[in-house]
Amino acid sequence: MRIKTQIIATLLSAAALIGLVGGIAIVSQMSLTRSSALAEATSVARQLAAAIAFKATDTPRPLFERPEALREFVTSQHSGSKRDLVVVDRGKIILADVPGEEQNIGTAFDHDGGNEVGRTLDDGEPRDFVESSADVSEAINLVAVPIKDAPGKIVGAVLFEYTPLLRAAQQRTNNMLWLVGLSTAAAVLISAISAFLLLRGFGAGLSGLNRGIESLARGDAGARIGRTSNDEFGLLAQGFDRMASELEASRGQLVEQKAYIEDIVRTVAEGIAVIDGRGRMVSVNPAAADIIGLRNDKIEGQDWPSVLDIRGLSGNRLAQGASPIELALTTGRRHQAEVRLAKPDGSYLPVIASCNPLNRSDGGIVLTLSDIGELRSAERAVSDRAEELSTLNRELKETSQATTRLVKLGELLQACVTFQEAFSVVGSAMPDFFGGLSGTVHLTSASRNLVEEMAHWGAVRSSVGQFAPEDCWALRRGQEHVAGPGMLTPRCNHITENGGRGYVCMPLAAQGETLGIVHLCEPDAADKPDWLAERHQILRGVVDTLALALANLRLRETLRQQSIRDPNTGLYNRRYLEETSSRELRRMERAEQPLAMIMLDVDHFKQFNDTFGHEAGDLVLKQVAATLLDHARESDVVSRYGGEEFALMMPGTSLADGAERAEALRKAIKQLHLAHRGRTLGTITASFGVAAFPELGASWAEIVNAADRALYQAKADGRDRVVVGLGKAHADRHQAKASKTLA
Repeated sequence: MRIKTQIIATLLSAAALIGLVGGIAIVSQMSLTRSSALAEATSVARQLAAAIAFKATDTPRPLFERPEALREFVTSQHSGSKRDLVVVDRGKIILADVPGEEQNIGTAFDHDGGNEVGRTLDDGEPRDFVESSADVSEAINLVAVPIKDAPGKIVGAVLFEYTPLLRAAQQRTNNMLWLVGLSTAAAVLISAISAFLLLRGFGAGLSGLNRGIESLARGDAGARIGRTSNDEFGLLAQGFDRMASELEASRGQLVEQKAYIEDIVRTVAEGIAVIDGRGRMVSVNPAAADIIGLRNDKIEGQDWPSVLDIRGLSGNRLAQGASPIELALTTGRRHQAEVRLAKPDGSYLPVIASCNPLNRSDGGIVLTLSDIGELRSAERAVSDRAEELSTLNRELKETSQATTRLVKLGELLQACVTFQEAFSVVGSAMPDFFGGLSGTVHLTSASRNLVEEMAHWGAVRSSVGQFAPEDCWALRRGQEHVAGPGMLTPRCNHITENGGRGYVCMPLAAQGETLGIVHLCEPDAADKPDWLAERHQILRGVVDTLALALANLRLRETLRQQSIRDPNTGLYNRRYLEETSSRELRRMERAEQPLAMIMLDVDHFKQFNDTFGHEAGDLVLKQVAATLLDHARESDVVSRYGGEEFALMMPGTSLADGAERAEALRKAIKQLHLAHRGRTLGTITASFGVAAFPELGASWAEIVNAADRALYQAKADGRDRVVVGLGKAHADRHQAKASKTLA
């Protein structure tokens, strides 16, 4: 297909596409007109139905159940919107109608030819229909929306007119039809004009370009088009004219370039020789004569074997027909090889011999000789350097791998929450860092008088499990201590062998504190004098990482204890009790076991503080706490609940057993005999309240409240006694009675 035909077809297709898009837009808008009006009317009708069914707090009945108010509402809505509005009940009886139609009230609505209102009352789905009545001059479009009471039952329906909305939407559609039609016609007209102008310019430009190409093809280098327009054809014509000018200028440069090429051949560093098809040296450049070692007049006109002694890389003569020159002359294809050229003075020169066949009927080749003596020397130097770099790269790779493992170890240690987890990680990770070496990690105890083994790896144990800090020279001096065969340094007292083994002790120091040591042992130190030097850097990294992680663990443990412990009594605080007890309660619930709770309060503690002072009061609290701990099981949680109030949570203990244990505690506290600064503090008593799961509650809050109410009852009944918690109703009656007694 010609380009003109393609352009015409493209423009016609574009015009047809514009018309098609406009038609689709018109059809789409017409189909959406009725849907849009119906959706808007349905939304308004839903709002009216919701208003009719709404029951305000200050109105005894909804609007639907008050006929007079409903009719006033319909009249008000009609006066504002000027649209028909009818309200019917569940039986399609008209309850309210617009002014002028009041005679319809009480009659059945039967203007829905397809019983749309009845179906809406049955299934609750809104429906639109055209009112069929002889009373109206033109059709009225209505939508029926159900009215639902508070439980969601359909009690009636709202019939709302949406003819004005439909007419307004149709008017908008008609306006759009005019706009789309005019736009489509304008687009088609513009396309036709553009096609005419484009085709006229295209024809003129193409004709001029064809004339210039035909002239250039006939050999007329001075042919020019001369078009000066700014369109694409003008640019093509200008480019063609420049190309013709450059072609004409190029012809004059060919002679000069030939001279340049001859100069290049004479001055190039590679040796270039021309050998004809019979194997005679036709010409050589100065570089070739210098490489061969003869003058030009001794080379030109001679057979090539008489002036070129080509050897293999080992210096031996090549077999007949194996040299690249012979192969190129006999096959007529390019051949290249690295060879040695024997010079007249007996020396050998490594060269690259490249033979390229000439494009001539009688054959021949161009031989290029490249001196690579300096290149081979450089290659040997590069090879030596590459070997050095390979060694450094291997060492760097090993260091990188060790660093990666060290980062991984630091991440694992930072994720540990206990010392046991941390030392488990250390025991499994250390063999990767110190392959072939045995070792241990020792940690200083809290009392600073003992160093204990916490982790071990390897097959050799060179240190005792426990020792005093002064038995290790690294802990004495605060720096690493190395000992082994041939070394004058003393051996630590915690080392179990004094033979040929070598070892190093590295202090674990972080945050200004020495936490312990890392101990490494090399059984074959006598045969491996550099066993530590090659591992020293990674050892230092491991020690620093481990020391920092252990210091952080110790700090976290200290902060945790401070956050869950009462500093005065050493007992758990209320926060810890609530967190632990809720978890224990769920566990007991799953195991179908009881859980008892004791709340106790030291009697007359404020009076005691006022009489003997706060120091004596603190002594009483500590002794009470010690008594509770003496009587507690390992699974029990004893806490200071607040002030002089304590709590004891006992998993697996029933209500009766909890009461017995509370009585034992009461007697034990009463038997305390305390003195402060020479003064006897007198008898100490406490009141107890006992509650248990599941008898007195299913949640932790219910159990605590029951125990607290029992404690309040014990204090109201005279203190120094145990009261078992009651149910909520009984507790309220007892509390009221106790309040009257206390009053």
